[in-house]
Amino acid sequence: MNRFAPCLALLAVSPVLAAEIVVQQVNLLFVPAVVTVNPGDTIRWVRTGGTHTVTSGSDCTANGLFNAPLSASFPSFTWVVPASTAGTTIPYFCIPHCFVQFGSIVVNAPAIPGDLDGNSRVDGADLGILLSGWGATGAGDIDNDGSVGGSDLGILLASWTG
Repeated sequence: MNRFAPCLALLAVSPVLAAEIVVQQVNLLFVPAVVTVNPGDTIRWVRTGGTHTVTSGSDCTANGLFNAPLSASFPSFTWVVPASTAGTTIPYFCIPHCFVQFGSIVVNAPAIPGDLDGNSRVDGADLGILLSGWGATGAGDIDNDGSVGGSDLGILLASWTG
C-alpha cells in the first residue's frame, strides 16, 4: 500500500461535523438533565427566565472547567467539549439553585485511538477531523496535550484501518 494513501483518501471523504446539543433552563431544571456527547461537540445552554449559572462541578462546588451566567444579559452559554474530557462524566449546576438545579454531561471515548467520528474505523474522515483542528484544541487532540499536532497524527496513522 502506498504510504500516502491515507492522505489521498482525505480528498474523497469529508470530515464529520461536530454536533450541537441544546440544553434549556426551564424554571429550576436543566432540560435534558443528562446529555451524551462526543469530544468536539458543542453544548448550548439557553435561558428561559430568571437568573442562573451553568457551572461545572458537583455538590455546589465549582471545579473550574466552565462557569457562565444565564440571565437577561447573557441568554445563552456555549461550550465546546474538549478532547481531554473523553470518557468522563462532567457534573454541572446553577450556583444560586445548586441543591435542585443540576445536570451532567457524559462524554464518549473513542473505542479506537484515532476514531474521531465514532464509526469504529480510523480512515479519511478521521484524518480530515484531525487536520481541520491542526494547531488548536478539539476532537483531533488524541494525546490530550492541549493541541492537535504531529503526535496526534502519529497515533491516528498507527491505528489506521482504512
